[in-house]
Amino acid sequence: MAPERDALLPLVPGSLASPAGEPRFGTYQGELAEVDLPSLQGPWTVSALYRLHRARWHSAFVATPEVAAFFSVLNLGYSASASMVAVDLRERKLLCDVKLPGRPIESPAADEMQLMRDRPGTSLGNSLRCPGASLSIHRGSADAPYQMDVDISRIRTFSPHGVRWSGALHVAGAPPGLTVISPVDRDHCRVNVTMKRTRLSSSGSLDAGGKHFSLEGGLGGIDYTQYSLTPHTAWRWAFATGRLEDGTPLGLNLREDFMPEGPVANENALWLGDSVYPLAPVTFEYLDMKLLSPWRVRAADGSVDLCFQPIHVHSENREEPLCRSRFDQPLGLFEGTVTVGGRTHQLSNIPGVTKKQHTTVM
Repeated sequence: MAPERDALLPLVPGSLASPAGEPRFGTYQGELAEVDLPSLQGPWTVSALYRLHRARWHSAFVATPEVAAFFSVLNLGYSASASMVAVDLRERKLLCDVKLPGRPIESPAADEMQLMRDRPGTSLGNSLRCPGASLSIHRGSADAPYQMDVDISRIRTFSPHGVRWSGALHVAGAPPGLTVISPVDRDHCRVNVTMKRTRLSSSGSLDAGGKHFSLEGGLGGIDYTQYSLTPHTAWRWAFATGRLEDGTPLGLNLREDFMPEGPVANENALWLGDSVYPLAPVTFEYLDMKLLSPWRVRAADGSVDLCFQPIHVHSENREEPLCRSRFDQPLGLFEGTVTVGGRTHQLSNIPGVTKKQHTTVM
């Protein structure tokens, strides 16, 4: 299949801020070297409470025809938490669903660790540990893979089986990442930065629910996000990666959210073959009280028309000292069509995740 070549995204800038300290709002292909929100000036200058009102997280997703797994590490500066969920795609059942409180790992290189968490691509790093569990995601140089190391004991899973994910997502030969620098509020004074990578080949293994799964030959992706919390924030999100019937690898990232409407920044994209293409704005349809019912994700122009069938819904209701957060995150399979470059691509049994979240700052 010959990849489309139209509507390619511009390359990511060398820095988040312009020489005048203005955020470089936009949607780009590639990785931003560092997310340095304190470098912003003027109306975008971060307040003295910046460290208390900043959210950062790293998430990793991996799937083969047999299994799909997702873990995330959230850092609010004064607290941290993590989660790990895996489902059996063949039997359509849950393997594990774990919620973990914790703290960022402290070390003699604590300052370096802090810097690494502000780097979404090379030198990325984040870790969390608590009694009976540790989770980490790290990456070194530009061609190095993302390394995942998850070790959760039976005490934490509340089951006869622990969880062990030891593997990697490989960037060599993969299409570029998607970087979005966007306003969070309608005054454009708060900034959100996210970097997504998908269609990454996987290796390693996963042990969950008493079963052993090889991750060799699978596909996965990464989500890095950092933003300053606003009084009320809400969004819907979808992320998926798999293969078309002819074997062509693809990835999807879709979001309907808090950002002001308009062309300033758009997180909706399709990775197909070696390229990443922007997609139109989408809307999410689901039943709040029946989240295991099918979801619909559609664009008004018909370029995106997807049905998502959840297998399991991971839910959390967090009461932090300075904010409240409620989210529901199903894992499941996508069906439907996506059109780019005048060509319509049929998706069938593509593993992925959706999410609906609302956060309130107190």
